[in-house]
Amino acid sequence: MEDQLSQISQKIEEIKSNLHEFGISLTQKDQIIQNKDERISDLMDKLVSASKEKDEALWAKIELMKEIAAEREQTQREIIELKMQLLEKDEKIKKLKQKQRQAQDGLIGTSFEVDRMKKEVEEKERKIQEIKEKADSVSMGLTGIIYELDLAVDYLKDRIKNATRSLRIVVPTVEFLQEHEILEQLEQLPDSSVVNIATSLNLSEHQEIIEGWKNRGWVVTNYPGKNFFMISADGSDVCIAFTAGTQISGFYSNIGDLVTIFNQALMYPFIKGQKL
Repeated sequence: MEDQLSQISQKIEEIKSNLHEFGISLTQKDQIIQNKDERISDLMDKLVSASKEKDEALWAKIELMKEIAAEREQTQREIIELKMQLLEKDEKIKKLKQKQRQAQDGLIGTSFEVDRMKKEVEEKERKIQEIKEKADSVSMGLTGIIYELDLAVDYLKDRIKNATRSLRIVVPTVEFLQEHEILEQLEQLPDSSVVNIATSLNLSEHQEIIEGWKNRGWVVTNYPGKNFFMISADGSDVCIAFTAGTQISGFYSNIGDLVTIFNQALMYPFIKGQKL
């Protein structure tokens, strides 16, 4: 009887010891989990901060492009206005020369007027040259502003049509592609084209479309943002536009340095989205 009690007492002590060790182990694991949670929270904060910085940088670049395009449009308007003035001056010179031939009595006065008009024309031509040089310093390629949805659609279609080697495109939804007949145009791309496409996808509803793209070797990314239009064809141009409701604002350019800068921003949806 005493032996049994002794054995029971010994087992109880063993259980207590095991429970104590388990408690210590549990405390250690809780601490490890807490440390991991803190690291995850810190990492998430850093990711959010980095994402915010990228967003701010993107919008800063877009604002810069707006300023460049606006300045270019202003210089173009100035050139057109000066050309119109030149045409008027040329017409006046022609009329004065005609009067010169018709009226010998007014020869001296008319010649003086012709010389004066010629000097004005030369001055206008000099101003036009200065403005052209200024315009060339602002941009050596094609740059414009996207301010209507139709403009964005037309630009997307044009770049898809002219893509021969590669295409990177971001659109809000598959339904947008279908509604504006862009889906059919994408399907006409050469099989050799390297295509990256990001859009908001319903994996069950759009399964057939997704499989069709993947079977062609396209890189497909599910990006639920639904607020970006982006495209770059053959890496030679770039278009980035942001939409909010019925409003849209963006730009396009084929200027080499700008394409290099903004192609980096075009990667944003592919990094943020889920590759399928």
